Amino acid sequence: MRSYLEVLAIPGAKRFCGAGLITRFANSMVGIAVTLLVSGLYSEYALAGQVVAAMTIAGAVCAPLVAGLIDRLGQARVGHPLIGSYVVAAVALVVCASFRLPGPVLCLIAAVMGVTVFRVGAMVRARWTHLLGATPALQPAFALESMFDDVAFVLGPTIATVVSTLAWPGLGPLPQAGVGLIVLVLLGGGLTFLGQRQSEPPVRRRPAGQARPRPVIARPGVLVLAVAFIGVGVQFGSNGIAMVAVCEALGTKWAAAPIMAVGSTASMLGALWYGSRPWRKPLAERFVIGVVLVAGPAILFLLAHQQWSLAIVSALSGLAISPTFITGNSLMARLVPASSLTEGLTWIDVALSIGLALGSAGSGWMIDHYGPHSGYWVLAVGAVMAMLIVLACARSLSRHMRRADQAAASAAAELATVPPADAALAAEAETAGPA
Repeated sequence: MRSYLEVLAIPGAKRFCGAGLITRFANSMVGIAVTLLVSGLYSEYALAGQVVAAMTIAGAVCAPLVAGLIDRLGQARVGHPLIGSYVVAAVALVVCASFRLPGPVLCLIAAVMGVTVFRVGAMVRARWTHLLGATPALQPAFALESMFDDVAFVLGPTIATVVSTLAWPGLGPLPQAGVGLIVLVLLGGGLTFLGQRQSEPPVRRRPAGQARPRPVIARPGVLVLAVAFIGVGVQFGSNGIAMVAVCEALGTKWAAAPIMAVGSTASMLGALWYGSRPWRKPLAERFVIGVVLVAGPAILFLLAHQQWSLAIVSALSGLAISPTFITGNSLMARLVPASSLTEGLTWIDVALSIGLALGSAGSGWMIDHYGPHSGYWVLAVGAVMAMLIVLACARSLSRHMRRADQAAASAAAELATVPPADAALAAEAETAGPA
């Protein structure tokens, strides 16, 4: 625990870290809150799915562009308009749904919400990287953030469900309440986070005359990480659908949430253990091992036909989830220049969103046509995909990692010889990356 206390003792860390945790709850609640809003007022789950899909797809398409703006203009300068636009769109969605406006109107508004999502996870990790650099202290910091992710995404959907379905005195159930809670949480947590200006990473402007750096996704090693996380996302998306279907077929639909919570709890324990100890094995090798340890046991869902066996497999696979995300984010922070750090970290979220959408859709189709347990074949495909990509690219990923470290070391050595008057300009030129 000492390593966690040490990073939290850094001036300003507790404030932006706590605000980031609160803001995460807004992101974790939005999917279920919008689903309950639309299904509760329209009695159409198909329309609810379309609205959530519009929000997810728009967010995945535009997230790297928004993250690039944050890198170029700063978190506060972009974050405040993002939060304002999101709040306006969320309120508009509630009003339009309450007046039963046509589905396409809801999908359009939901797409605006997706574009303006305040992705605090990437921004808080960018702050840690700015404060700690490539030091060993970055590992417990990222482990802490992974545990916060697990906490938010375990408790958030439950809170949103309770608020949206609760019979309010004199009013009865209010499906709009879940989205309203998201607005309040985002305003409180997001604005508090953006107010911590002392820990905000500085804007890295490209010197005049220097060519624009290559897109982040085209940088060596980044595409490998993205494809691997798409495979992991397919696992998560298909498991969420298949778990409910299998438990419902067993007559215990309620058991799906506790069983998935077992996996999330195992993930938090894995993060606590992983972040508290030093590691000698290279980061790229740890990422490959982590993906294999997440994907390999997950394939055992094909053999799990009872609640107890589903819980065991969830725990086995869950133990490596957070350590894999910690190493993946750490790798991304080393592979991309500081001037594109938020965009790089956001690509992990985008890859997961793509995988979640593919896994959910594929698993649902399989269940409709071949029965409840067939959804786990989609999970197996995602698991095999993730393992194959990291195993096939393990050497190249290690090579790209070494080159990135060498380039960073060379740049730091050159910067040390620059006169103080020119040091800031040299740093900006280095962090802009190669053309």
